[in-house]
Amino acid sequence: MIKYLLNIGVAKAQELIQCADGTMADPTIGCVETPSALINPQSNLAAIILNFASGLMTFVAGVAVLTLIYGGIRYAMAAGSDEQINKAKRIMFWGGFGLIVGLLAQFVAKFIVGIIG
Repeated sequence: MIKYLLNIGVAKAQELIQCADGTMADPTIGCVETPSALINPQSNLAAIILNFASGLMTFVAGVAVLTLIYGGIRYAMAAGSDEQINKAKRIMFWGGFGLIVGLLAQFVAKFIVGIIG
């Protein structure tokens, strides 16, 4: 009785079954296919980096286009005021600069993925 209360007993080897791919598995679970993410984790890292860069580029491009449109409207509404024209030009410049930075980020991400694997 003490043996059962303290859970003391003889250890038994677990019986395993042979799977088709040559591995052994617990018979209660059966043979399951190993997810490809566990076999090749770098492929998912590359996909994550590229998806993030693509999403970031989409966001940056959208903001840059809206900034360019806003700068164009301010330029059209400047009514000859040099100060307003210069503000509109600065807005359009930074919108274009943001678009270029977004494109460069996409290329840098693809370069890094090419190095990783």
